[in-house]
This record gives sequence, C-alpha cells and structure tokens, in this order.
Amino acid sequence: MVSPAPVFVDSAEVRELFPAARAVPAMREVMRAFSAGEVTQPVRTVLRPPARGGLEPGLFGSMPAHVPFEGRHWFGIKSVVVREDNAARGLPSHVGTVTVFAPDTGLPVAVLPADTVTELRTAAVSAVAADALALPGPTTLAIAGAGAQARAHITAMAAVRPLRGVRLWSRNPGSAHKLADWVRSAHGLDTEVYDTLAEATREAGLICTTTAAREPLLHDADVAPGALVCAVGACQPGARELSSRLVARSTVILDSAEAAAKEASELLVPVQEGLIGPDHARGELGAVLDGRVPGRDNDRERLVYLSLGLAAQDVAAAVLIARLRAERAAPDAGATWWLA
Repeated sequence: MVSPAPVFVDSAEVRELFPAARAVPAMREVMRAFSAGEVTQPVRTVLRPPARGGLEPGLFGSMPAHVPFEGRHWFGIKSVVVREDNAARGLPSHVGTVTVFAPDTGLPVAVLPADTVTELRTAAVSAVAADALALPGPTTLAIAGAGAQARAHITAMAAVRPLRGVRLWSRNPGSAHKLADWVRSAHGLDTEVYDTLAEATREAGLICTTTAAREPLLHDADVAPGALVCAVGACQPGARELSSRLVARSTVILDSAEAAAKEASELLVPVQEGLIGPDHARGELGAVLDGRVPGRDNDRERLVYLSLGLAAQDVAAAVLIARLRAERAAPDAGATWWLA
C-alpha cells in the first residue's frame, strides 16, 4: 500500500486561512496548554556549521513538538535555515517548513512554509499578550522595525485593541514610509514615521520591537509608565533589543521559562551584570491566561513580554490551517480530515 502524500500549503493560502481573528484564539489555546505542562517540546536544536571555502552556510534550527490542539494530540516539527544574506536575493532570511503528522497513523499530512506561519503566529501570540497585559481601551501602538513582523503585528494588535494611531521607526526610513502608507490604506489609521525610536515610543501604550538588533535599541527612558513592550526580534542567543535597565525596571512575562533560561540574552545579560536575579521574570504568558500567575498589578506598571517562539505555536497553527484547507476542498471532511 502506498502512503498518501502530504498536502503542500502555499504562503497565499496560509495568509487567507489564518487571519488574526483565527490566529489569536488558536495561539491563546496553545499558550495555555504549554504552561499547563500539556505540551512535550525540547528547547530547539541549532546547527552552526563552520564556513568552508569562504562560503557561510548559515544555521539550521530544528524544533519538534507534541501538541494538544482541537481535541487531539499532534506531532509536528519546524525546520528552518537562517540566511541573513537572503535579503539581497529578495528572499526571507528564515526559510523552511512546518510539517504535521496524523495523530492516528503518524503519516505526514501537511507541509507549510515556515516563514509565513512564523510571521503570523508570532504576531498573534503578541496580540494574546497585549490582550492579557496591556491597559484596556484605546491605545497608541509604536513599532520598531518595518519588515514582515512589523506589518503582521500592526494587524494583530488592531484585532485586540482599538488603536488611536501607529508610530513607526526603522533603521531603513524608506521601508518605514512604505509601511506607513500600507497602514493608512489597509487600516485607515493615523500613522507617523519618526527619526528616532525614542520619539516613537515615549507616548505609546503598546510597543512592539520586531528588529534583528544585536545590541539594545529601546531604553528605560523610552517607555512610559503603564506601557507594554512585546519584544519578538531577539529570538536567538546574543541578540538584544531592550536595555538591561529597562528589563530590570519592568515586570517580565515569558513564553517559555525553560527556553528563556538558556536563550534569552534580554534576561541573561542583566543577570550577568548583577541588575536582576535569575528569578526576575514573573512567569509565563500561559500561566497568566489561566490565572496561576498575576498579570498587571496597576495602571502604571510597565510590562515586557519576551518572545522566543515555540514549536507548539507552529504546530497548532499548521494543524488549524491544514484542517481549514481540507474542509474548504471537501466540506464534509469534518473531524477526520487528516485521514483523507
């Protein structure tokens, strides 16, 4: 018997089937499951081969997980190659796949583009954090960066908070102005580009840092009382977007305490500097969602959500997208779509 081939889902289908209205509830479900101990997931494995013959190989990340989602348990894996020089080729820096396997047979049932899934699920989890941790009511959103994550975060944040306006900063002003034009057209929001990040963030209630910075670019004086910072760019050891003093003077919420202890330079460096202790973070977002860890204490408390990214998020997103695609093709597929 020949095993059926997995379905390949392209980026356009991922975007169509996984808007913020679907992505945010799905990511809320998986974050609760993760912090409740229902997910089996090791910290990611990263291969960094040495350069040979003058050629830089980049790095390869492997991120498996076993995830409860929509009433069943799923194996899945995200495999990603990071090539920082891909921008010159007109390609994403992170390329790869997310593969999910049927819960009954173990057969691979769907393969999805990792860059698009990661982009949308990362922003959706930040929106989950904003919904749980940001002050209620209308707010101003500031964004550091002007790439795919910046765009996705604007859309996701608009799904959970009414936005008074968007304030943009990027090391590439041309990209920031293009993003501003898109925000005005797609969301109808007042949008302004600033010369410095400090100018963009000082009056914002919600700040998202989506850059590839290696050194801190957001500082303590740049963040107003009561603001929430969602920091998603520093997802590899050695990368930092936030200053040590900002982290030390803010309440920190994590996606994964285990991963942060090994990979989050945003925390590891201030610990080394003696500014904070190893238990500085209040807890995980999933524990905040189910009430085991307090979120915001008061209206002037500054919070930081540090996102490293979880394979469980990718697997759950891929399962939802693959199911929706199967049901669109065969509306009676129902709860056994992976057997088709």
